[in-house]
Amino acid sequence: MVTQTISKPVDVLLVEDNPGDARLFRENLKEAGSARYNLTCAAHLAGALSHLDAGHYDVVVLDLTLPDSMGISTLNSVRMHSPQVPVILLTTINDEALALTAIQNGAQDYLIKGQVDGSIISRSIRYAIERHQAGERENRMAYFDALTSLPNRRLFKDRLHQALSRAHRYEEKLALLFIDLDGFKPVNDSLGHNTGDLLLQAVARRLEGCLRKSDTVARIGGDEFTCILPHIERAGDVNIVARKIISELNRPFDISGNRIQISGSIGASLFPDDSADGDELIRNADTAMYHAKKHGKNNLQFFGDSLK
Repeated sequence: MVTQTISKPVDVLLVEDNPGDARLFRENLKEAGSARYNLTCAAHLAGALSHLDAGHYDVVVLDLTLPDSMGISTLNSVRMHSPQVPVILLTTINDEALALTAIQNGAQDYLIKGQVDGSIISRSIRYAIERHQAGERENRMAYFDALTSLPNRRLFKDRLHQALSRAHRYEEKLALLFIDLDGFKPVNDSLGHNTGDLLLQAVARRLEGCLRKSDTVARIGGDEFTCILPHIERAGDVNIVARKIISELNRPFDISGNRIQISGSIGASLFPDDSADGDELIRNADTAMYHAKKHGKNNLQFFGDSLK
């Protein structure tokens, strides 16, 4: 791996409740050579999460033992809250085994209190950022569709599992949409796969524009897309989103000078009305989508209407 000199200030969030350890870390950081750092300190997990909400940080240096959180759960809370920020553990020699376990759970590196200086801290921060960036590239290859940059089937199923867990815990409704493009194959056959790929990319952007930030749209293969709609109060809310998608897909696409007209058939299934199981919800939405195709395409069908 080629290392690069840090040329801009690095924003560091130190989460440490011991004032002496925090002061020593700050003093060591001042001795870190030519690299410049902006250091923010928090003494509690809750305060750290608030800082992460309020601003940008390049790295978190984290003590796992805090007044309001202990052990691996501290790391998990930070990573779930801000997965885009690399984490370095600040630990004691007696907790080195715990630190190694934390590395296996997603931390990038660890520092042992009393055994570091400015150069060691600087090197650890640089390597943590580089490792995290490399991991992010690998993550995109594993979880995102290379053509459209949407979540792929694997990430879609992960997010569906998380959304269902939340919906079950808070007794909320959730909707799953299964979208299949009408008329896509003739585009591929007549204008070529390159035009078809550009069309899929344009479709992906329009679908994203129809949804809230809390929703997920994924490409699960070919010309098939899915949407996870959490926090749904009634079926009418799903109908509004689906009609917006249908309207957007009906607008002509201009692809490489070709005016292309397609549409979309959409099937919907609801949690918990149709099922509490993720795989069954997917099958139900797929079934409803085929029902939509049989009813003239370019429309929405709910699984629960007539398919049970």
